Amino acid sequence: MRPRALLIPLVLLLALGGCGGSGFDGDVDVPGGYVAYREAGVSFVHPAGWRPARKSFGHDIAEVRFEDPAAHGSTPAAISLTLQPGVGDRFDSQLDGERTVLESVGDAKVSRETVDVPGAEKAVRSTIASSRATSKALDVLVADGRHIALAAGGPDGELGPLDPDAVIESLRIEER
Repeated sequence: MRPRALLIPLVLLLALGGCGGSGFDGDVDVPGGYVAYREAGVSFVHPAGWRPARKSFGHDIAEVRFEDPAAHGSTPAAISLTLQPGVGDRFDSQLDGERTVLESVGDAKVSRETVDVPGAEKAVRSTIASSRATSKALDVLVADGRHIALAAGGPDGELGPLDPDAVIESLRIEER
C-alpha cells in the first residue's frame, strides 16, 4: 500500500466521526486539564487523561493516537499525530489527494489556509466538516522532507474535554 493511501483512512476517520488564526510562535499555553506531549521532534498539548497508542503503517510511517477514554460512542473524539518521512515535493499533491477523498467519498467540506509555523518549509491548516463531525488539522512539511500531520476532532457535540483549536495551535517543531 502506498504511504499516501495510508493517511487517507486516518483523515477520513477524524472527518467522518473553518480555519482560525495561527498562534504557532513562542511558548505554548497549556490549558487547564491538558499536558504536553513530546516525541520525534514535535510537541503539542492533549487532555491529561488521554493516553497515547502507537501504530506503524510501514515505510517508517507512524501514528500516535489519543482518544477520549470516557467516550461511549463508536467514534470517540481523538487526536492523531502522523509522521511520514520522505514526502518532500509530494506534499501538495498528497494534501490535494486527501482533500479529494474527503470531499467525494467522505461527503465533507474542507477549508484550508497556509499558515506560518516556525521550523516548517510549508504548513497548511484545515477544517474538515461533515454532517456528523468536525476536525481541525495541521499538515507541516519540514526541511528534511518529513510530513507532520496533527489532527483533532470528533462527533459534533461529543468532544468532551477536547478543544481542537488548542491542540492544533500548540504544535511546535523542534530543530534537529
